[in-house]
Amino acid sequence: MKTKKKPVAVNIILGLLVLLVAGFFIARAAGWTGQKNEAKLLVLVNPWNQISGEVNPEFTIIEGTQMVDSRCAADLEDMLRACRTAGHSPLIVSSYRAWSQQEEVYEEKVGELMSQGLDRETAEADAKSHAAAPGYSEHQLGLAVDIVDEEYSLLDEKQGDTATQQWLMENCWQYGFILRYPEGKRGITGVEYEPWHYRYVGLSAAEQIHELSITLEEYVDMFYA
Repeated sequence: MKTKKKPVAVNIILGLLVLLVAGFFIARAAGWTGQKNEAKLLVLVNPWNQISGEVNPEFTIIEGTQMVDSRCAADLEDMLRACRTAGHSPLIVSSYRAWSQQEEVYEEKVGELMSQGLDRETAEADAKSHAAAPGYSEHQLGLAVDIVDEEYSLLDEKQGDTATQQWLMENCWQYGFILRYPEGKRGITGVEYEPWHYRYVGLSAAEQIHELSITLEEYVDMFYA
């Protein structure tokens, strides 16, 4: 008994369906992988969340001397290039810090406050909202950079009024970065307003944080808690 052959058109349609289904699952798998990888960029470090374990990212040197996590290097370079093309003068003054370097920054701030008459305990408590204690700084991740305007290099609130910072605040999300410590958010971030401190979180997260006008703490709580 002869077996009836399926029409060529049916075979073509079935083949296309198989390809579509396979393509769907491949795309989903790629999306899951992308989400998993981006989630790794969202590690929360603040006065209440210490860096867990050793952080040993793969580093890339940019701008001649600045060391950053390789995952953010290309986007950071693109952001700086675009900012300069727009007529501004961004300058990275701090990037990755080893434990000992962060300890020096913290102790310098504590000493400054003690010179103003505060006792050690009070100075340490106050310092944490300005300079993180070792183990509590995003700079130790290699995903944070302090950027100033070359024409105004002071790390104070006026930095936020410079043309460079105005451009960065408006456009950094397009390159996967967020202004980490926005004005009026100390109650959430635990850190005073720092219009120079930018954190890499990945393109998707940066866009969502920008659109929602929220902090990294709020974003992680909403989508990853």
